Amino acid sequence: MTPQIEYVLGATVLSIALGLLIGFAYARGYHGMLLSASFVHACVVIVPLTALVMHTIRSATAFDNANRAMGEGFAFALIGLLGLIRFRTIVRDTREFTFVFISIVTGVGIGGGQFVLTAGGCAFVLILLIVLERIKFGTPRAPSLRVRATGAEDAFAQYETALSRVAERVNSVSLRHTAERGTTYAFEIVAGAGQDIPTIAAAVRVVPGTSEVNVVRLQRGKGPEGDGD
Repeated sequence: MTPQIEYVLGATVLSIALGLLIGFAYARGYHGMLLSASFVHACVVIVPLTALVMHTIRSATAFDNANRAMGEGFAFALIGLLGLIRFRTIVRDTREFTFVFISIVTGVGIGGGQFVLTAGGCAFVLILLIVLERIKFGTPRAPSLRVRATGAEDAFAQYETALSRVAERVNSVSLRHTAERGTTYAFEIVAGAGQDIPTIAAAVRVVPGTSEVNVVRLQRGKGPEGDGD
């Protein structure tokens, strides 16, 4: 077996192994309701694909340093563009961008022949992400909620007072009155310590004349997550 073949086989095995590691780290750290298997597969495939493009360009320009540098820059830009084509729709979780970028950079490193540095760097970044997830770094102390209550026409101050007892911050969003259902009040709040959806809903129900209560959790860039009462 020639050194060239050994190099290609080694790069292929390492790129697939690191791609699987990246995909596994994303899947294990995902906390949403709908894990996309296609995205996990993309994380795995992007690494050997990027390494292949980098190695092909390096081989084609091996004797011309200027063209080699230009080719490698073009390869990085091309793979980056292809990796982001998937996100032609709105990306709701910016964490996905992070894993795509990790996959691209890992593939570039392997394609550039920096096996040890790339493997160590990839492992370090994934461990860092896991640690940040475990210690809940940057996680809000309390959930943000949207509260809607239907009741008497003059009950705005009562609802605001009731919510102030169980929330750190209360913002009025809208007020709608209909002859059939009465007046519906909408608030966005940051729940107080130890408060959750049931306790928030219970605090609103005690307001006299309340006929309907709806509480939903808010997520950044997603709006209401689901209904609750």
